Amino acid sequence: MDNSQSLASGTLSRPKIIRLAIPIMLANSVGAVVGIVDTAVIGRLGDTIALAAIALGAVIYGALYWGFGFLRMSTAGLSAQADGAGDGRAVQAHLARAVPLGFAIGTLILALQFILLPLIFMLYPASAEVEASARSYLFYRLWGLPATLSGIALMGWFIGLGRPKGALIMQIALNGVNGALSIYLVLYAGMGVAGVAIASAIAEWIGLMMGLILALREIKARGGLNSAALSLNNLLDKTALSALASANSNLFIRTLALMIGFQFFTWQSASLGAVFLAANYILLQFFHIIALLLDSFANVAEAATGAAYGARKRDKFNQAVRLTTELSASCAFLAALIIFLAGPIAIDLMTIQPDVRIAARQFLPYCAVIPIAGFAAWQLDGIFIGTTHTRAMRNAGIIAVIIYLIAHFAITPFFGPQGLWIAFIIYFIVRAVTLAPYYKDILEKF
Repeated sequence: MDNSQSLASGTLSRPKIIRLAIPIMLANSVGAVVGIVDTAVIGRLGDTIALAAIALGAVIYGALYWGFGFLRMSTAGLSAQADGAGDGRAVQAHLARAVPLGFAIGTLILALQFILLPLIFMLYPASAEVEASARSYLFYRLWGLPATLSGIALMGWFIGLGRPKGALIMQIALNGVNGALSIYLVLYAGMGVAGVAIASAIAEWIGLMMGLILALREIKARGGLNSAALSLNNLLDKTALSALASANSNLFIRTLALMIGFQFFTWQSASLGAVFLAANYILLQFFHIIALLLDSFANVAEAATGAAYGARKRDKFNQAVRLTTELSASCAFLAALIIFLAGPIAIDLMTIQPDVRIAARQFLPYCAVIPIAGFAAWQLDGIFIGTTHTRAMRNAGIIAVIIYLIAHFAITPFFGPQGLWIAFIIYFIVRAVTLAPYYKDILEKF
């Protein structure tokens, strides 16, 4: 492979970062549309139980999705470093290891769903009606999980190589199918909650197939398939597998810590009733879109810092950190303003229930603060993923969630539901504060 394709070899500038970030931004925001479409379609039915069930079912599915997010992160970091080092064989091998691993994990969870789901629902104190409807949603939705987990590994590969358009096209294909099928199956075929789940599952497989086609094109552009890279001996190389296992295990533990934080927020929302759960779920859709928009700069940081780290170019690394962080901070303040001003209109579009609308408006300002409170955490995540300093991410993630839980139980007795959001905002701040001290360890590796 010609190393000139690597982000470590060219000049990095703000315009170039924006050009790289925009496809990721669009891919991430389009990816979040799956939940938005499902919520909006069910919300138009005027059924609060169904809306709460979609909220609960989507959160549980999202836990499975994000719980194995290490597939994307480790693939992005390792691929970026291999690309920066000019190791084309390793670039292909990382993809060949990650995609089948995602498929195997998804298939295993699908097979074990009748054992896992009863245990999972024990964590959520929802009403019998909401739980029954959420179970129906998950039964159909899980058929798309093997494609989902394979797809996020594939997206990590595209991002790590600085080829974000591949991830964007995957998401466009996925969401085009999901939107059309959801509208038809719910509003015309009358399938309700099951309809949106079936539509999403089918769409995940379409997205994966599109991604694989694009990956083959990328490999062809880089000189074609490398038989040595795809040989069993290379794929089972002990050093490479050890690095992959270390990164994945650390990221898995760190992701579990993050999931505890986010699931705890949802759990507490559910304990306050279906209206509060539905309102918070709508607000979290805004948060997820903005988070994924900001995460685009973190994703560029993954690719750029990872490539510089693989090439051992500290000047390129420092430049990537500075430029991506400046742009992320600017976008965070703009995002907060958009949520605050446009939020009421978006809430009305997503539900026709008056009580849900009132509750969502009440807590909208808290949601608007999160981009400002969280951009530093996302940027540091991108830097540490790109350089695969995953042990630090694991340690910081555990400490941050402990501080969050302490803050929650200290604040909510005095502020009630508002305290739930205040503690959540604190969580984003401490995520950055606990990870920042490890930054010097990365610099020492150059």
